[in-house]
Amino acid sequence: NEACAVENSNDNSFFVDGMHFIKHNFGDFYLVNLLALSIDDIKKRIEKSDAIFCFGGNTEYLKTVFDKTGLSTLLPELLKTKVWCGSSAGSMVLGKMISSKWQGNLYGDFDDYGINNYVDLLDFSILPHLKGGDLASDNKDKVVFDISLDTDWDIYALSDWSAVLIDGDKVQTIGKHWSKLRDGKILENNR
Repeated sequence: NEACAVENSNDNSFFVDGMHFIKHNFGDFYLVNLLALSIDDIKKRIEKSDAIFCFGGNTEYLKTVFDKTGLSTLLPELLKTKVWCGSSAGSMVLGKMISSKWQGNLYGDFDDYGINNYVDLLDFSILPHLKGGDLASDNKDKVVFDISLDTDWDIYALSDWSAVLIDGDKVQTIGKHWSKLRDGKILENNR
């Protein structure tokens, strides 16, 4: 199932490309428009599937949709039996939120929807679209060090070629060009 809540502020061709990839690489495929259905209908549709794929966009907007529709409350129950595959904001929204100031430093100007936290199902933050493994190579990646000094949890800086896998209490990072940081120190990485 795809939780579809794409904001209208930018070109959304990334969404169509992602849908094309899913259609040709996975089994049955269903769209769930969170804003058009009741939470009971959303739950019924998602319960029929093994996995939930959530695309990116503006993480704050995505969280407002999750809250407005009740998905934020429903997710802990659903994820006991479903696989969550989050892309970009779809991964960030499950973790801890970094401050708006840091987000602006990393990703540029974005619409602030007054969100103070994400779903907080994870005890760490995921920061996608970074070089990750070579933090000295890019100004954005250097900001990650400062972010890790400003939080009391782990930060996963991920390239577009890496992912965080979570299975129960086991957390594993796969792919290339990622780093796990805390307190300004790289705890693990893959260059």
